Amino acid sequence: MNNTPLPHSDQVTINDQLAQHLETLHSDLNLGKASRQWHMTVLFYAAVHWVEEQFQQKNTRHPSAIRHAKSVCTKYGPTKRPAIRAYLQLEHFSRQARYDGWIPTDQDLQDAKNYLKHVKTDIV
Repeated sequence: MNNTPLPHSDQVTINDQLAQHLETLHSDLNLGKASRQWHMTVLFYAAVHWVEEQFQQKNTRHPSAIRHAKSVCTKYGPTKRPAIRAYLQLEHFSRQARYDGWIPTDQDLQDAKNYLKHVKTDIV
């Protein structure tokens, strides 16, 4: 087995594909609730890997995006704050789904997709 980690760009692609697959399970009586929770979590991790990839491409030393989004916000100032807020909202949604048993609605997931799009467009 190859222990070489996947590049962040590959992780983004995989997470995007997995999110699309999970969406097909939302109406399943047995898997629907769990697929919504994992869908939300996967959208957040797509954002994490996308941010990490952007920093890596720019050869920027940075703390891990998942642990230090607020410091990233401080570093990039007011022009990036809306995108950072979108990132932090994705993190919040993910934590609610993973740890609090929250079941995202279709609208919640659409909001999360919009947050992810905003992150990918504006954060770096």
